[in-house]
Amino acid sequence: MMARLLGLDDSGLVPLEQGPFGRVLLIDPEVNAAFGTLQAAAHRAGFELKACSAYRGFSAQAAIVSAKFEGKRPVLDALEQPISELPADPRARLNAILRFSALPGFSRHHWGTDLDVFAPNALPAGHSLELTYHEYLTGSYFHEFGAFLRENLAQYGFYQPYGADADAMLHQAQAGTLGVNDVGCEPWHISYRPCAERCAAQFDSEQALAYVEASALPYASYVRALMTPERIRAVLAL
Repeated sequence: MMARLLGLDDSGLVPLEQGPFGRVLLIDPEVNAAFGTLQAAAHRAGFELKACSAYRGFSAQAAIVSAKFEGKRPVLDALEQPISELPADPRARLNAILRFSALPGFSRHHWGTDLDVFAPNALPAGHSLELTYHEYLTGSYFHEFGAFLRENLAQYGFYQPYGADADAMLHQAQAGTLGVNDVGCEPWHISYRPCAERCAAQFDSEQALAYVEASALPYASYVRALMTPERIRAVLAL
């Protein structure tokens, strides 16, 4: 089971749908069935509910984090603005990345239980999907879609592990009251609770840390210092 939870094994997953970027998305079969029911409810409410990401393996997550660590991909601050100059200290740099990107081995997307979703019919013409909490602020184009998610996910077995209140996130970011272990608000990230809770109960953080430490990733030697029990609980939304 830990191979799945580390993003090393996608056997048993089924195709969900083709994502907007031409990739076939994989998901746990139980989640697949529940997501179809949620999509039908969203359609009745006037939203075309689509997934843009589902299962993401260890190597895919590692590529995202490594690109940010090496300055090849933007790293956002709590206000979702690109950090113009990454910290020279590798621990501080990795710490900044972990605000919005999970360490490989610690991503809930490894589990096959979580999806990133959006509503294409609520996205303004000519506007690219950003997956930022600013898209869900009061008055923004996904605000009503976000309200639908908050009000309806639970009855279909889903929830938002990284929060749903974009306005509160912005207020905290502006006030500078976010803690070092606080993870950014992701209203688009939904999880199927029955499956996710089973995965969380079987997750072995020590095994995950050991696997990352033994890898050739450029930040492997810093993960244990940063991945405290408090940080692990925050990143995995336990």
